[in-house]
Amino acid sequence: MSLSAVTSEAILFFDHRGISKSMLYADFEAILDGMVGVPEFADKEVRGAYCLVNGQLKVRSLVLFTIDFDEDGMADTTWNVPLRHLAEHGGQGPDMGAGPIRLACRSQCPVAWHQDQLWDPSMKPGANDFLSIRDTIRERGPKMGLEMDDNLDTSAPTVPVLDASAPTIAPEEDTTRKKADEERVRLARIIKELRLRVQTLENSQSEEAAKLRYAAQQKEEILNAQLEKVMGQFKALKSQNGALREQNDSLKAQILSLNHSLEEQSRRSQDQGSELEVLTEQYKLALEQRLEEERAKLSEDIHAKEMDILTRDDVINQLKEEIGELKRNQMREANSGAQKVLEKLEDLGLSFIAFHPGAGHISIPADQISSYMENPVAFAARKCLVTEDHYRAWLAHYENPVCQVPVGAEKQACGKRVIRVEVPNQFKPGVSDCNANRCPHCRNDSAIDNVLRFR
Repeated sequence: MSLSAVTSEAILFFDHRGISKSMLYADFEAILDGMVGVPEFADKEVRGAYCLVNGQLKVRSLVLFTIDFDEDGMADTTWNVPLRHLAEHGGQGPDMGAGPIRLACRSQCPVAWHQDQLWDPSMKPGANDFLSIRDTIRERGPKMGLEMDDNLDTSAPTVPVLDASAPTIAPEEDTTRKKADEERVRLARIIKELRLRVQTLENSQSEEAAKLRYAAQQKEEILNAQLEKVMGQFKALKSQNGALREQNDSLKAQILSLNHSLEEQSRRSQDQGSELEVLTEQYKLALEQRLEEERAKLSEDIHAKEMDILTRDDVINQLKEEIGELKRNQMREANSGAQKVLEKLEDLGLSFIAFHPGAGHISIPADQISSYMENPVAFAARKCLVTEDHYRAWLAHYENPVCQVPVGAEKQACGKRVIRVEVPNQFKPGVSDCNANRCPHCRNDSAIDNVLRFR
């Protein structure tokens, strides 16, 4: 059977309903060059598919990529995924009509650093992306202008050539053998497709597990900080209680010393008359009354401190129980049917996109919408893998990149322009927002003026 040497390149774009737009690769290059925009893709991250098609309108290679568009519908100028290289070196994929294709996707990427800019296909019954691509190329190919091999006759059946010297095979045996061979080929292709589907699901499960681990670490850090604070308060109260006990022991020693002194003075002054004895007795009574009041006050203080210590112990135990419960909840969440919920949401066609500086266009799953609405900044910070305070500090620097070092008698910020840090996790407070050339508190660096003038 002859094969077609004619090939064409097509680009297909997807939305939550399926394939929404198709074009030739030359038209896609015009979009990448900024010559034209795509208004319906404004402010979105779009999934695309690069298809290498033969003269029979059958896919031979496939690259599943993502690309961002700005609010004017213009493509990201920094996008540089080598589609043709990935299509040429991709791994084996399913048979789309002309034998197993070469496939490059997130789970099967021949160039590791481009993996984050690819996506995995859906192979669920009723929502199979490979079938959608095959049918779209077949239906829209002639209208798109894909080249076709007019001289290729695909209607004529293949006639086997018989060798006269070969042993004669019964028609029934030959038919059975052909069916067995076809069945083996079909099963081999099904196994390869299932392996790709399993790898895709494992990658999705790994990403979800990483998000759960990150959330668990955040909660555990907060609880550990609270526990450390309570433990510090407990140690301080314990130290105060020890000091009060030492003070009480000192007062008891003073009382004994005073009693002994009074007894000595009483023995020495017995001959001084009854008036001195009355005065001594009054002094003893006043002193004992004062000591009794001090004892009562100290006892109340000690009792109050002991109650505070008991309360802190209860708080510490409660926090430990909460930490254990959180860990158990995390284990239950990790083992729950998260994947089933995501599949149901995907079947419903839900898609929520938000833009935040540093994080770009964020796709928000439906089960995280409430969390996002409560604190969008914290949600964006988690996407950037930084804390909320760190992200807010970077955002203030990103919106107004000036030196923050206090200068002068009034200690106001320097206010001179500095080089803006574009990535949140590369921003260092106190370092990235200092002007090394103009601020007397920073190291002199004359190169920064050249950079700022260039910008």
